[in-house]
Amino acid sequence: MGVAAVPYLLAGSTALSVLGTVSAGNQQAAQANYQADQARADAQAEKGAAQVQAEKIRKAGRQQQAQARTSLAASGVDVNDGTSTIINQSIGANAEEDALTAILNGSNRANKLNAQADAYDISASNAKTSSYINATSALASGYQAASGWKTAAQTGNASPGIILNRGN
Repeated sequence: MGVAAVPYLLAGSTALSVLGTVSAGNQQAAQANYQADQARADAQAEKGAAQVQAEKIRKAGRQQQAQARTSLAASGVDVNDGTSTIINQSIGANAEEDALTAILNGSNRANKLNAQADAYDISASNAKTSSYINATSALASGYQAASGWKTAAQTGNASPGIILNRGN
């Protein structure tokens, strides 16, 4: 292989560097996009789980109300008046408060997961941008190296295996 092959080797090396850099950035972006999608799916699951938990709490509250009414009625207390009504309302209010707390907690967890998904989206964008900048830099470096070789070869100052860039 002679001196004439050097520019082709430089061009090939530069092309591989550019393609490798862009490919790596695309792979990083794809991974970040996958993580963003997973975080969003987890957020939806958290919301759904919170709704299920809230409904179980409400059901348990209704069961507790029914047991209280049954106990009061068995004692001969009028379940539609006075203290029994207050007890029933208190049980219902407590159950609803617990259910709403479960929903709020699930929503908070979902919001954190959605924020993480947004961070992954930014990471994907940054990975692509970085790879394009690095690829452009590799392209410019390759061009500079090829230009330096050409200049040195034209002036007769080049030696095989050594690339001189004298800024000409």
